[in-house]
Amino acid sequence: MTALRSGQVGPDYVEVLDLPKNPVAVRPIARLTVHDRLVYDTLVFSIAELVEAQLRDSVYSARWGDNGKSFWSPVNSWVSMQKYGVQLVTETPFQLARTDVVSFYEHIDIDTLAIDIQSTGASSRVTESLITYLRMFQSSSHAWGIPQGPDSSAILANLYLLPVDEFVHRSDFEYLRYSDDMMIFDTERESLRNALLEINAILRSRRLSMSMTKTSIHDEANALSQLEDLEKDAINYGLKIGEIGADERLYKLFLEATAGKQLDRDVKFALFRMGNLKDDRALPWALRHLKESHHLVVEIIRYLECFPERLHAVTRAYVSTMRQAADHKYDSLEQRILQAATRQRINSPDIRDAAWAILQNKNKSSLPREFAARYLGRVSTIADGQLLRREYEHESDVNVRRALLVAMYEAHSVSRPLLERLAQSNSRLVWVSRYLLGDPVVPLPR
Repeated sequence: MTALRSGQVGPDYVEVLDLPKNPVAVRPIARLTVHDRLVYDTLVFSIAELVEAQLRDSVYSARWGDNGKSFWSPVNSWVSMQKYGVQLVTETPFQLARTDVVSFYEHIDIDTLAIDIQSTGASSRVTESLITYLRMFQSSSHAWGIPQGPDSSAILANLYLLPVDEFVHRSDFEYLRYSDDMMIFDTERESLRNALLEINAILRSRRLSMSMTKTSIHDEANALSQLEDLEKDAINYGLKIGEIGADERLYKLFLEATAGKQLDRDVKFALFRMGNLKDDRALPWALRHLKESHHLVVEIIRYLECFPERLHAVTRAYVSTMRQAADHKYDSLEQRILQAATRQRINSPDIRDAAWAILQNKNKSSLPREFAARYLGRVSTIADGQLLRREYEHESDVNVRRALLVAMYEAHSVSRPLLERLAQSNSRLVWVSRYLLGDPVVPLPR
């Protein structure tokens, strides 16, 4: 509140994390401090109702529910959009045009967005603070556009694409949009082509580019296949009603998805449901592919955690993967494995050694180093506790210092006077110090 009242908004520094999209490409995610995130969310949500009032029913992303009292569920909203699209092409012989924007959030032009924000009619204090925040975000690191990661950014994304929504509405097309994923329906191919050309012109005027690889027109015979997957729908329904053979069809889908060119969406679909069914037939693949399919590490680890009786095999896979990843850029993979090993209470000398190497490597991003500290705090020896204190004293990254403070607490090697001094200071560790002074049982990382 102090920052908002004073007008001193905007991050001084933003850490940009590389989140894997596939085995070789990454998406830049902005990691804001708790303070900066609260300020950003407060400012964006201050204009959210004004943006919501401008959106048409054809927009499914970042919508408010319950008269502005609750935010949207991304998965449910996406599924609702897909179902409505299926209904459209089932009832009318529509052709379908699909497109999206290249690196949408990164290429949002702040000067253009600033005009949009001012046009919402929000108070000048709010709009000026939000625009200042966004300008500082761009100048505080090598990030550009708007922050990727916070849900509130989706509200600004909707605001930025209002001219596209308005054009399609005035052209009287059936239209669906989820963030920058757009679908236009019409019976005439030339009408759809003309619409795409006009949308491309609107996007260019707003410093955006239409994705060439994801822009296409599908005739009525293929439109339905773009909107639904009949086999996965049938498997889902079969599992729901307990149909005999549904689990075999699910396993077959998994085998087909991992044979040849890997189909990531199908792998995610299958692993989630096979884990729920305690079907361990995907375990050999999952144990071998943590590094090769590191962009799916969240889904793979969730599946592995469904089999606590196989913890020894899982531990060996973690150790092997961390050895393969050492000295290479797999920060997100290392973070997730350390997170899981801490959560699964795995006490492995090999993982402990890897965690020390990661913690002491200051060329790595902060997240794997933070989770290395948390792991070491959980499995520490007496000597480790003292070494953690030494790392804390020489660490400059405030996020890693915070993790080290928690690790020292869990290793029973933090002094109460240190916590009391920090709790009374102006340091960015004041909140965590006050929390630890209450002698809490620190939750395991999710």
